[in-house]
Amino acid sequence: MLHHVRPLARQRVLACYPPRRLLSIPVPSQKSPSSNEPLTTQPFKSTKLDLRPKPIKPTTLSATHIPLKATVALPRPSGAPTPPQSLAAFKEEVKRDIQDAEVHGVLKPPPEGANWAKRTLHKAIQIAKFYFNGVKLIFIRRKHINLIHARIKDSGSPLTRAEYRLIRTQKSDINKVVPFIFIALILEEIIPLIAIYTPFMLPSTCILPSQRERIDSKRADKATAFSLEYRHIYDQLKLAESPANHLSLEALSAPGASAAVCGVLRISTVGIDALRIRRIQNHLRFIAEDDQLLVQDKLLDKLSPKDLEETLGERGMYASILPTHTSAS
Repeated sequence: MLHHVRPLARQRVLACYPPRRLLSIPVPSQKSPSSNEPLTTQPFKSTKLDLRPKPIKPTTLSATHIPLKATVALPRPSGAPTPPQSLAAFKEEVKRDIQDAEVHGVLKPPPEGANWAKRTLHKAIQIAKFYFNGVKLIFIRRKHINLIHARIKDSGSPLTRAEYRLIRTQKSDINKVVPFIFIALILEEIIPLIAIYTPFMLPSTCILPSQRERIDSKRADKATAFSLEYRHIYDQLKLAESPANHLSLEALSAPGASAAVCGVLRISTVGIDALRIRRIQNHLRFIAEDDQLLVQDKLLDKLSPKDLEETLGERGMYASILPTHTSAS
């Protein structure tokens, strides 16, 4: 009986204690994906906020919007000779001025066959005589201008346009003659340098013909450059007219307005706004008087091409005199 019971008991014991693993390798546990967590995660990138965004530029120009900067790039004036940058170029420029003056009869040319020393001394003497006669002419004109004022005061013939412009030129020369005499006595050699770089310091009677042409050409090119560079300011001044074709002096106090108007009128742009506005007022008074004298003397159809170009330039109008071609019949 016991022989049959022992195997059954052994089987029950083995069933109660299953076999153990003596050696085990750890297996990494895999987390099951949760329904709340995303399957793939991307790194978070912070975006920069522009706290001061740039204004959007309008695509079309309206009557209420005028750009604050120049609409076109300022071109270099072409036509007038630029001031020489080297000593050799400066000497060549002075040489051309003297030769041109000798051709026009302003300076007496040196005698033929003269050596370098005699030619140099002759030119120095001729230039000194030219400046002396120019200063002398300023004081001689004072007597002539005094006679003009006396005639008008005694109810004589009315003032002509030529006399009016002569009086205006004389006032400008009187203000320049004292500094010019001082420079001529102390440093006469730098007068040609002044004529090239600062010609506004010279009296009108002490300017050679080629120097006069260069000065007028530079003024014309400067006015043309101003008309292109400050076109946006002219548009602003056009909108500020009240009534039409009438502009108040307050409008010239805007940034750049006085300089733009002085530049196109070919007057000095140096100084602060108050000085430039004063120059504009004086120039407009001169233009108003000159217009009346043009009509009074009936000169509208009698001006020479040079005088016509100068008259239009003083009024802010660009003019280029083209040569006339006559066809042979």
